[in-house]
Amino acid sequence: MFKRKIWSGILCFALAVMILTSWPLKEDDYKEVEPKDSVSLELPNSAQLHLEANGLLLQKTKSANNTNIHSTDQTTFYNLFEDGENRGSIKVTVREIDNGDFFIFTQLQNKSSKGYSASISYPISGNIKYDLTDFERQEIQHEHDHVYGVDPTTYPIGLLKVKEHENLVTNMMISRNYISKELITNYENGDKSVVRELTSENKDMKLTNDDNGLTITLPLQSEGNDLSENWLLVSQKPLFKKEEVLDEWISQSTKQYKDTNKWYTAEGPYSKLPWSIEPETKLGYGRNLVRIQDKKALNYFETTQERYFYDLLLNSVANLFIFQGDKKGLWETEYTSTWLKKDYGIQAPYTDTRHNENVALFLKKTGDMLGIKELKNSTITYADFLVDQTKNGNIIEVPNGGYLVTDYYSPQQTKKTHTSLNHALGEMNFLLESYQQTKEKTYLDVAQNMRRGVENIGEKWLRENGDVWYQMNSDFTFEGIDYPLLTLEDLLKSQQSWEAVGEQRSELFDRLIRSKTRYLVNSNQEILRPVADLLTNQGFGDIIEGYKNIPKF
Repeated sequence: MFKRKIWSGILCFALAVMILTSWPLKEDDYKEVEPKDSVSLELPNSAQLHLEANGLLLQKTKSANNTNIHSTDQTTFYNLFEDGENRGSIKVTVREIDNGDFFIFTQLQNKSSKGYSASISYPISGNIKYDLTDFERQEIQHEHDHVYGVDPTTYPIGLLKVKEHENLVTNMMISRNYISKELITNYENGDKSVVRELTSENKDMKLTNDDNGLTITLPLQSEGNDLSENWLLVSQKPLFKKEEVLDEWISQSTKQYKDTNKWYTAEGPYSKLPWSIEPETKLGYGRNLVRIQDKKALNYFETTQERYFYDLLLNSVANLFIFQGDKKGLWETEYTSTWLKKDYGIQAPYTDTRHNENVALFLKKTGDMLGIKELKNSTITYADFLVDQTKNGNIIEVPNGGYLVTDYYSPQQTKKTHTSLNHALGEMNFLLESYQQTKEKTYLDVAQNMRRGVENIGEKWLRENGDVWYQMNSDFTFEGIDYPLLTLEDLLKSQQSWEAVGEQRSELFDRLIRSKTRYLVNSNQEILRPVADLLTNQGFGDIIEGYKNIPKF
């Protein structure tokens, strides 16, 4: 009895820790569960998921629960056996959003050199009809990019609508199957660089409709020593109420396939990385912080209020804190850039200032938009980091006054890095927003010094073709092709931010905005609707008047 009371107290304490800190609470390991050729997993809304591995036996080993911000995770692990030998595992994570919708993330890890296949099945009973909106409406032209090479990934399979007597039963977004190999470079100091090498993206789904209902079956194909992953988003409500929004999203997913998340996992989305990574591979994918914080979903939800983007938004919040792990405060990049390593001695993990700025702003805007109090002060830690960078000398001082904070920081770096214009503007805007929130004058002082730095460099930022240079080096030379829209949007937002704190617009910023916009129009590049609206509202509408390469949303 005494031991039982002690164990009960320990369990209560562990439960309290999980609730107060959102740490995962691991349940008891499953001691000797008999391996089976198929297993079933309980899902929210009284649904079930069936797992089957062809020629292999599944043995449930453990499960873990985790409380995120406005979502919860239940993760279950199964070992895979063939002739008594462990060949790998299957992990299933069910992420339930606070509106009742839930993601299902599945991963087959094959530890053998032999190819295997498994499948997940989601049965829906009743006298039902279904309709699949396929995303594959037009072929994607997978163009070569001078930095990223070719990204062969596309979009999800599509949106499945299941009805019974004209009443919606299930709405489901269904992914493709992604097969990859994890590549790791280990360093002498114990750090490592981690990337994935994509093997294939497969569109393979089976819909079986009979007297019992509909069964959706997705494969987990494996070629050996690899990872095979897919995901589902399940709702009992329409993920898209307006057909035109769905059509626009499908169109944008096609046109902007390189910038739209589609390979989601329980630990965050994977997106195409530059060729300049270590370990080296031309088909390298990784958890890029720009894409883990799903700004595209945030913008679409703000504009459309559609349920699908709300789910993606809270999934992104969960992924950001899962990625951060125990390293509270800042987010570190987990893969090495070979040019950063070569030029500055920086290797993973390291701090990318712009990525951290974007994450902090994303979390704050999400918190403000959805009324999530845990996210509303997300900017302060990063604002203090920027101030510390100026105190520690991680800046480029401009001769006529002002300075620019360098783009990257690592304790192992051998010299200062460059400053890119978009980083400088983004940091300046971030500090101004933090100043408005806290009235901490130090933030305003640093922002003013950064503005002086950009302005005193002047029109040297402009290239001969009207575009802006991407970066300025510590020796005041310029290089790099700028992003199409990122820096332009930063310039426009910066003008708004300065006016919001009672300062005049920057004349130089206006000259850069006009030049950059004319360059985009002359080269017929797409200008997204939010950027076009900012241009019009700030008096630059004459440049884009009648311009057709602007999407509706």
